[in-house]
Amino acid sequence: MDVLKEKLLNDTYKKFMDIGLKGSLPTDILDEIIAPDITGIGTAIDEKIFSLSDFRDLLKSQKKQSEGLKMQWSISPAKHTISPGGNTAVFVDDINASITVNNETIEMYFRFSVVFEYRKNRWMVVHFHGSKPENVESEKDTFGIEEWKKRNAKLEEMVKAKTAELQKSLEELKATQAQLIQSEKLASLGQLAAGIAHEIKNPMNFVNNFAELSLEYISEIQDEIGKLEQNKTTADIGNLLKDVEDNLKKIYQHGTRADGIVKSMLLHSRGGSGKLEPTNLNELIKEYVNLAFHGMRAGKAAINVKIDLELDNTLQEVEINPEDFSRVILNLCKNAFDAMHSKGLQPQNKDYKPVLKVHTKMGADDLVQIHIEDNGPGVSNTIKDKLFQPFFTTKKGTEGTGLGLSITHDIIKNHQGNINIESVENVFTRFEIQLPLNAKKLRS
Repeated sequence: MDVLKEKLLNDTYKKFMDIGLKGSLPTDILDEIIAPDITGIGTAIDEKIFSLSDFRDLLKSQKKQSEGLKMQWSISPAKHTISPGGNTAVFVDDINASITVNNETIEMYFRFSVVFEYRKNRWMVVHFHGSKPENVESEKDTFGIEEWKKRNAKLEEMVKAKTAELQKSLEELKATQAQLIQSEKLASLGQLAAGIAHEIKNPMNFVNNFAELSLEYISEIQDEIGKLEQNKTTADIGNLLKDVEDNLKKIYQHGTRADGIVKSMLLHSRGGSGKLEPTNLNELIKEYVNLAFHGMRAGKAAINVKIDLELDNTLQEVEINPEDFSRVILNLCKNAFDAMHSKGLQPQNKDYKPVLKVHTKMGADDLVQIHIEDNGPGVSNTIKDKLFQPFFTTKKGTEGTGLGLSITHDIIKNHQGNINIESVENVFTRFEIQLPLNAKKLRS
C-alpha cells in the first residue's frame, strides 16, 4: 500500500479514536470517516450499533455519562493489520482509562477493535467492538460510573456511621476519664481528710467536754448567787454569768457540729473495707426509707410525703455491706426530704405535694438498678458535677457538712457500682444507682 493511502488510514483512525474516546473533535465529520451501515458493540452489551444514527446516539449517551468526570486515556496498539489487497484494515488496541470522580480515581483496562474499509478513495469505519472494562459489573453503564457512585455513597454512609460511633466512644472515654480523675481526687482528699480528722478529734473532744462542764459550773454558780442577798453587784454578776453561759452554749453547739464533721470525715476515709454478704436489698431499702421518713417527721423540717415504693420482686440477693449501704439510702432520702421541704416553703408552691419514689429493678448483665427520685426543686447543670465533691453543699449556714453525697459516692464505688444524677430544675431529681449482683467476684 502506498504511503499516502496508509497516511489516510492513520488519520481516519486517529479522528475516530479522538471522537469516540476523547470527544475532542466536532461530530460533524462523522460522515467523512464512518460508514452509514456501520455495526458495532460498545463497551456495554446494550450499546449495539447498526447505523450511523445509532452511533451518534451512542456518543450522546457516553457524553451524558461522563458529565462531571475527569477522564484520561492511554492507547497502546496491540495489533494493526492491513489486508494484502490494501482495502481492509483491522486495528486492535489496549486502552487504559483513568477516571476521576469526587477526587477519587479508578483505573480500568479494556480492549478496542476497529475495522476499516477503503471506499471511494477514503477510509471508513465499518465495524468496532469494545470489550467490557475490568472492575465493571454493569451491563448497561459503559464504565460502571453509576454503580461506582452508588458504592461510594454507601461507603460514605458507612464512614459517617463509623465516625458517629467513634465520636460516641470518644465522648464515653472522656466521661470515664473525668470520673477517674474525680475518683483520684476524692481518694487523695479522703486520705488528707483522715489525717486532719485524727489530729482534730482529740482537741475537739476537749473543747466540747470543757464547754459542757463549764455550763454545769455556771448553773451551780447561778444557784449559789440566788441564795445571796440580791443587790446591784449580784445582778451584775448574774448578767455576766448569763453572757458567759450563752457563749458557752454557742461554743458547745458549734463544737458539736465540728465533731460531727470530723466523724463524717473519718467515715468518709474508711475505704469501704466492710464485709460483703448476700442481702435482701428490697427489705433493706424498705426498712431504711421508713427509718429516714420517721426521722424526718421527728425533726424540725417535717413534711407530709407520699412514699412510692416499686420494688422488683424477682430481684435476687445482692452482695453488699448492709451497714454501709444503709447509709446510702438514709443519705439520699434525707437529701430528698430536705429538698422537698425547701420547695414547699416557697409561696408559689402552696399546692405542692411532695413525692418520694424509690424503685428497684433487675437490669442486664447482672446489674441491679436503684432509682431514688423526688419532685423537689431539682439541681442545675452548673452544680450537678460538684455534688459528689467532699464539703460541697447547697444548704445554708450550719444545715449540712457537704459530706453526705461524697460518702454515698464512695460507698457505691467500693461496691463496684455507679451513681448518676438526672434532674430538671423545679421538676425532679433522680439518683440512679447500678450495683453488680456479685461485687465480691469483681473485687477479686
